Amino acid sequence: MRLQTTIRPSFLKIIPPLQNSIVIKTDLALETPWHFHPEIELLYCIKGKGTSFIGNSIRSIEEGELLLFGQNLPHTRLSDKNYYKQHSKEKPEAIVIQFLEDFLGPAFFNVIEFKHIRGLIDRAARGLIFHGDIRNKVIHQLLNIRNSSGLASILELLNILDLLATSDEYSYINPIHYNIVIEDKSKEKINKVYEYTVHHFREVIRLEEVATLTNHSLSAFCRYFKAHTRKSYFQYLIETRVAYACEQIREADQDLNQICYASGFNNLSNFHKQFKKVTGITPSQYRLKSLKKNR
Repeated sequence: MRLQTTIRPSFLKIIPPLQNSIVIKTDLALETPWHFHPEIELLYCIKGKGTSFIGNSIRSIEEGELLLFGQNLPHTRLSDKNYYKQHSKEKPEAIVIQFLEDFLGPAFFNVIEFKHIRGLIDRAARGLIFHGDIRNKVIHQLLNIRNSSGLASILELLNILDLLATSDEYSYINPIHYNIVIEDKSKEKINKVYEYTVHHFREVIRLEEVATLTNHSLSAFCRYFKAHTRKSYFQYLIETRVAYACEQIREADQDLNQICYASGFNNLSNFHKQFKKVTGITPSQYRLKSLKKNR
């Protein structure tokens, strides 16, 4: 898998229609910039070929997938240019619902009747992918909600959230919580670091070079990055490399030694150590788990 498209992570301001508290889209493009926003996002991919970047996860887009992104979880979906060059008449299709956590009031999801949805929103901070019967049920309702508006759309959304919140048919997209703290004055600088990392994580990265992107000294940059992400830069870099390795293990028939170096690690021992630290299992165990899942 090659990262061919320039990614410019940025804060995205979502403005709902005047008559609605939620945004419903049916024409999601696959070339949006890598972005984040305070709105929670529910996405159903009807058609599409390409690669998803969600937090630290790098994965192939799957037609029919149902995803839920928590607030401020960076993400983008990049099209497979070779596929669409050969199939120029095909267009990606998706249904996307975006809503603020407090769109019904600051404490709405804290009342006892909606605390299970509160739990769903908290889990979505790592990104969720749904499967099985719950996916099929929600997809059916999403096909209806795209023609709704006003109170009807809100009631449909609450019903969907209720179904998702009471289901255990989901997996986390990111192996760990992806933290990001948003401050207007810091967005541009942090985004430069994200963009640089996405393009260079498979290479040797010197911390001094990254620090120059934010006009900080080395020690000041380390404090600055941790204050805004709750992790060190090298922890973030390792998580990105492991996420890419996971994608390669799932999608490519390559030797683990090849995947190790292709993901930016400089030796196999460190690759195994960091992979297990992030995912909780070894690369070999991850491959076996992926093979069983695909049978």
